[in-house]
Amino acid sequence: MTSNNHERRDDVVFTTIQVVHLTGIHPRTLDAFARAGIVHPGQDIGQPVYGRADVARLCQARNMVQHAGIPVAQVASIFALRDQIDQTRRELDHLVGQLWAELDSAMPTPSGRVFTTGADGQVWVGRHRPGARRRLSR
Repeated sequence: MTSNNHERRDDVVFTTIQVVHLTGIHPRTLDAFARAGIVHPGQDIGQPVYGRADVARLCQARNMVQHAGIPVAQVASIFALRDQIDQTRRELDHLVGQLWAELDSAMPTPSGRVFTTGADGQVWVGRHRPGARRRLSR
């Protein structure tokens, strides 16, 4: 339902009229943005519905068109490239997680000999993985 078929992360949906009131974007402009592929609204009883991410994306697109003078087709290309970068980051994060798992299983850490440091300077004995997985910094 949300932009570029991302999984919906919340249950909040907005109708076209609500999006018009929230963003100030004309309904025909919403249709033009959807035709250009900037957003991919879902359907509820045959009417388009938008999620929070769609509304944020629509506002960004409106600003690019109105304030920066970027044509809608180029805005769509910018969003497509951004989506591709985000997908590549997710794939890379997954591969890095797999690599760390392989390293952890192939090279056990002797207690007290190897340490890990965080970007903030914090030090842990052994291999430490803060959070659920390691992320590459952007």
